[in-house]
Amino acid sequence: MLYSVSYSERAAQIRDSLPEDRRALLERGLKKLADDPRPEISVPLSKDGNTRSLALTRNIAIEYVISDGLLIVLVVHVVDTSQVLLENEE
Repeated sequence: MLYSVSYSERAAQIRDSLPEDRRALLERGLKKLADDPRPEISVPLSKDGNTRSLALTRNIAIEYVISDGLLIVLVVHVVDTSQVLLENEE
């Protein structure tokens, strides 16, 4: 791992509330991201490109900052698709 991963207080709370299987996916995604924190599929949120957004899985996305060897997870978004307002329309 080139970058150490750290969490904001709120992101850590969400991480800690995840079921074990989802938390394992989050950790696996972050481990991969720590090797390359600027993959092509990430979206820059700041002019300098150091604040980014990325979907780690179909249901987990993060916003993070890259700074001085750290990858700081600011926000963890978890989407529960078991109940939706609209089904896919054809």
